[in-house]
Amino acid sequence: MQKTKFLTIYPSFENLEVVKKTLPSVIEETKKNDAKLIVHDSSIKNKEEKWNWLQELNKNNDFFLILSNNISMAHARNMCLQLGQELYAPEYICMIEDDHGFKEGLIQNITKAMQKYYGEISPNGLRYGLFSACTKHLHAKKLLKLKDGNSYPDKKSIPIGIGGSNSCFRCAPTSHWNNVLKGYDTDEYLISTFQTKNLNFRNYNKGFTTMFIQEGKYTYDIEAIGRGMTTNESLKLWDETYTASDHRSIFLHKDISTKQFKKITNNIKENISLVQKIFKKITKNEEKIKK
Repeated sequence: MQKTKFLTIYPSFENLEVVKKTLPSVIEETKKNDAKLIVHDSSIKNKEEKWNWLQELNKNNDFFLILSNNISMAHARNMCLQLGQELYAPEYICMIEDDHGFKEGLIQNITKAMQKYYGEISPNGLRYGLFSACTKHLHAKKLLKLKDGNSYPDKKSIPIGIGGSNSCFRCAPTSHWNNVLKGYDTDEYLISTFQTKNLNFRNYNKGFTTMFIQEGKYTYDIEAIGRGMTTNESLKLWDETYTASDHRSIFLHKDISTKQFKKITNNIKENISLVQKIFKKITKNEEKIKK
């Protein structure tokens, strides 16, 4: 075992050109701080090119590289979370997405914040449990700044906003990952909000909030379409409401019969028709009242 204070987990999927712009910065910051880094990749398209590049990048064994068949986002992260503890017994763990990079000072400053603030009560009434360096991707209503430049979610934010942080950047003491966050949830889709949102709710429901480090100045992101995301609803890789085995779910490449699809479509039409009828009745009643 090579004991370390700080471990970064960097799961990746395709997007080689994006990874080329972020991963080197994570490696450099890791080396400067005598920290550890685990990189996992389960790409499908252009896998050979991506894996060759990663192996060449790691020719000096600067990080622990895992190359695997395609597995779900949650499985990949949970695997790295457990393996990282077995290999390095870290005190603090950061998990980031592959479109985010580190700027100089990230590890030092976020570690300092976790050491100082973990478990302390925030002005919003909850204790600091999660820590993030990304202030671009937020669920919080707004962030309020402390005197030292770190910030916290406004207490008027929704639960997932006051108690969570985006999956792009999550850091916490190892004990918090194990006892409060408890990893990611493995649902039936390769990636979806079901896998990541409950981690935020567990943080909130245990009485914890999130601290955001120095207005995001220690990280950067590259604009990229995330795995599973698309602007076209009919091309979604997962259904936001129904799980994959539920006959009502619709997502890209699902083996769905014409009869089943017609049934779903008819149900939607019936609901729309019902709403229209109710609206007409309300309108007529309003007209009667006016007369």
